[in-house]
Amino acid sequence: MLRWGGLMSNYMICFSKNGAALGRKILTAAPQKNSGSTAPAELAACAFGACTRSAMPQGNADSAALAEACASVSSASGADWELTQCFGADHESLSDWTKRVFQPGNNLLFIGAAGIAVRAIAPYVRAKQSDPAVVVMDEKANWCIPILSGHLGGANLLADKLAKMTGAQAAITTATDVRGVWAVDSWAKREGLKVINPGKIKEISAGLLGGQTKKMFSEFPIAGKLPTGVVFSDAASCDIYVGIHRLADRERQPLYLVPQALCVGIGCRKGASGEQIDALFEKVMEQNCIWHEAIEMVCSIDLKKEEPGLLDFCAEHFWKLKTYDAETLRNLKGVFTASAFVKQVTGVDNVCERSAKKGSGNGEIRIPKTAQNGVTIAVAMKTVEISFKSR
Repeated sequence: MLRWGGLMSNYMICFSKNGAALGRKILTAAPQKNSGSTAPAELAACAFGACTRSAMPQGNADSAALAEACASVSSASGADWELTQCFGADHESLSDWTKRVFQPGNNLLFIGAAGIAVRAIAPYVRAKQSDPAVVVMDEKANWCIPILSGHLGGANLLADKLAKMTGAQAAITTATDVRGVWAVDSWAKREGLKVINPGKIKEISAGLLGGQTKKMFSEFPIAGKLPTGVVFSDAASCDIYVGIHRLADRERQPLYLVPQALCVGIGCRKGASGEQIDALFEKVMEQNCIWHEAIEMVCSIDLKKEEPGLLDFCAEHFWKLKTYDAETLRNLKGVFTASAFVKQVTGVDNVCERSAKKGSGNGEIRIPKTAQNGVTIAVAMKTVEISFKSR
């Protein structure tokens, strides 16, 4: 299947020609990512997955317009859409499509009957913290209905944005939204905060719905007015903890919401294994009571970009590895733990601290160089922006 615009995480499927027409409307109405860029007309079908020609627009003008939309379109959450139909010749079956795209972090839009969508996803529904967002629209764009992962998966937010794009009415049914009560999981999704213990969400939401006051502590400034029923407190008594640390001395744990704020800088000798790197990493995280979910990426010097142990470590944790040349690291301003030996080998006096600082956007080094068995690790934190204001 051809795709135009890179890796996709947003998927539409339609069951009729009218549904396909609505899908094309969504493609062309979605925010544009690369204004002014165009795709060759022959690639106009790329965003349509397995669509047959009967569902494609006719005429050069329509094809050219669609090609431009396919080249630049961005979904409500910032990635490209793929539109597939399950009718006509040579189409992808609904069951095959659902199995392929029902993955954590994806957005699924069914254009057609809600019952069809429910039956299609039923075999794959597992847990609210991992199920993708699923939204259903009728082919005339009267209703836009989130039916799975409304808060954590972002289906409610997606339905609202799709409704605004198409003129549909978003049919939101979650209790907090219906009653105008702040939904902590929906807010966490919007602000990019990882939910460590989602079982606590029900406790927070039920309390707010019952008129209780819930206490929040944050390691970072939060812009905007506090939601009704929420007050700031200290870490010792909070119900909601926003930050990168876990509390080791509390019997009753709060709901943890963790921003991906940290960059881990790693230096290692040639041949260091993934196990050696992981051993030091786990030691550093444990000593500092930091959640793994707070890590955004791993950074190092470009001499290590193909180091097997480092690559294994990043793959094990599903983290991106970003490397920098010695000159870039050497030109960073700041105070670093210098090593004459490291400078002789790499051309820069410190790899872990400098690469962590660079990867974090010149952020603060929160954990300086720590060494063990030929591996060094440092951690820097980027600027974190969190807000209660609507985005």
